[in-house]
Amino acid sequence: MNRIRFPRLEFSRFLTAVAVLLSCSAPTLAGDVVGDVTEPDVISAGRLGRDVNAFYLGLSAGHASGRADEFGLRVNGGTTFGAGELKPSGNYAGLRGGWRGILPARGGRDYVYGLEVGYDFGTLDDSTTSRTGGTEVSGRSAISDVLSIRLRNGLTNRSGSVLYFVTVGYICGDITTSGSLSDASGTSRFESEDRRQGFSASLGAEHKLNDNWSITGEIEYLQFESKSVELGPNFTTKSTPSYRGLRIGLNYTF
Repeated sequence: MNRIRFPRLEFSRFLTAVAVLLSCSAPTLAGDVVGDVTEPDVISAGRLGRDVNAFYLGLSAGHASGRADEFGLRVNGGTTFGAGELKPSGNYAGLRGGWRGILPARGGRDYVYGLEVGYDFGTLDDSTTSRTGGTEVSGRSAISDVLSIRLRNGLTNRSGSVLYFVTVGYICGDITTSGSLSDASGTSRFESEDRRQGFSASLGAEHKLNDNWSITGEIEYLQFESKSVELGPNFTTKSTPSYRGLRIGLNYTF
């Protein structure tokens, strides 16, 4: 009986080829399973997402120094009796609330924009007196109960802890103008109060204390419209009140 014999040379070559294939594939498989895996970078939403639609309430207080407003009583459109300059000054406090949004900006900063409504109480006033011959003229101007609506925008620092901002806005406040004229015949006193509009501008910074609380500081300027005020039937005076203020405050963000 004849036996079937496999050629030794061909079989040994086959085993050698299988060994080579296994040795080449083993590192590749190991690399696919246990090798280092690089994940794509993920942009963190923690910085922006939390405050994209943020509402806040705050308290503030400040000191104001008025700009010079020349006061004089004009009689029936004729002679004017000058009394001097009025610079309404004093302390004030306020309540405010607003909304702000945040957008990413270059250099790791954020652009912050929003709308703020405020109400300031307290009275800023000043008076002046002048004597010409036998006539004494006095004048007084007072500003109180100021309502403001302001657009607020600015940029944060890189860490997001400080916001540098500017504001521009509309204001409306009570303006009281009074005067008196004294001569040999006696003393006449006059007073007028009106609600007057104007504009405001400020420059400031807000420092974040934690996720909810922040402190603010700003320098502001308020200008009310110029108006000819009638003081009684015979006297008029021109009133142009304005002042610069330094304000500090505390905000709570929801």
